[in-house]
Amino acid sequence: MMSAAPNYAFADPFKEIYIPPIRSLAPYASRPGTVSLSGGYPAPELFDVEGLREASDRIMPNLRGYLQYANVEGQASLITALIGLCGERGIACAPDEILVTGGAQHGMALLSRVLLAQGDNVIVEDPAFPNTVQAFRYTGAQVHGVPVTSAGVDVDALDDMAARLKPKIVSVVASFSNPGGATVSRENRLRLLQLAVKHRFLLIEDDPYGELRYCGEKVPPIMALADAQSRPWVAYTSTLSKTMAPGMRVGWLIAPAEIRRRCVSAKAADDMSNPVWIQEIAAQYITGGRYHEHVPRIRAAYGVRCDALDRALTDTLGDRVSYVKPEGGMFFWVRLTGEIDATRLLPYAIEKEVVFVPGQGFYLDPARHVDLHAMRLSFVTVDDARLTLGVERLARALEACEAGEPVAVSLV
Repeated sequence: MMSAAPNYAFADPFKEIYIPPIRSLAPYASRPGTVSLSGGYPAPELFDVEGLREASDRIMPNLRGYLQYANVEGQASLITALIGLCGERGIACAPDEILVTGGAQHGMALLSRVLLAQGDNVIVEDPAFPNTVQAFRYTGAQVHGVPVTSAGVDVDALDDMAARLKPKIVSVVASFSNPGGATVSRENRLRLLQLAVKHRFLLIEDDPYGELRYCGEKVPPIMALADAQSRPWVAYTSTLSKTMAPGMRVGWLIAPAEIRRRCVSAKAADDMSNPVWIQEIAAQYITGGRYHEHVPRIRAAYGVRCDALDRALTDTLGDRVSYVKPEGGMFFWVRLTGEIDATRLLPYAIEKEVVFVPGQGFYLDPARHVDLHAMRLSFVTVDDARLTLGVERLARALEACEAGEPVAVSLV
């Protein structure tokens, strides 16, 4: 006789998690011949394999020691290298403020875990990167969305919300946000610092894309603008995933010393430490100068692709779409201006062999306050010619959808 499945006693926060349908697009995006504008991945053909191999070769004489357990905080060599990178961004930090993590997302999860309890309030941009929202919701915190515009988070709306909700954390992507591609101005970054002090919340700046600027005036990270009064209310997360390789899983967080100390304890419960071998390769790659040679190369290549998508949208779709060209990052946030919404268009697009992500999947509550006409287009993994082809296919899909033609693709 077959026994009944166990009735696990899951914690309450797990019951209300919304899983966006973005991952369900992967089988379509990977089909041969399809132009995928859906992923948020860096371009693999631009990975500096040779540079990483050289960095690996240089550490090989000490490999035996790098196969051992290591400090939870991170290798001293990598911490020194990362402090140097942060200094170039205008952020001064001490070793007791920085922690090596398994990517920026890991840093966000650690900060969530040590600061939040069930019922606490958190404010994030809406729409937002779904994994950030998940990190907060898994603690049992209540996550609230503040509206964003083409200029980033609505600071006035945030002021009102913070006064009402008394959040413990406010999280923003100030440079080239995901999914919106927006950049917060220097003036509004200073206002965010003022609001953190005024309402006594920790302002987390998630900065995975900051080095990928293609045009416009460079704006310092929020933490670089903090003064002695506001610095205790700011944390910063970043990563090497977008500039070196995501498979290395190397990121870092900077936070006030006591918060960082608690994050170290939480990380010890996770994984004991990042792989020492990988950390040493990353440190050697940065300090040996290869990082500073490589980043301008990918910045130039991605800038060309950003321009190519902009031209293709303007030339092929014209006033059938509206958007603000991003100054950097990986994404265009595009609105269909007619009656067809993005979710309705998607099966036609897949049938025409082009894939995008409907904007609905990025909103905190997809049942309300959603722009159904919005879609996120990623451009960094597609060359100029295929970006043009992808938009041409998108135009044909839109025409077929408007005409009410039958479509074979069925999405749940």
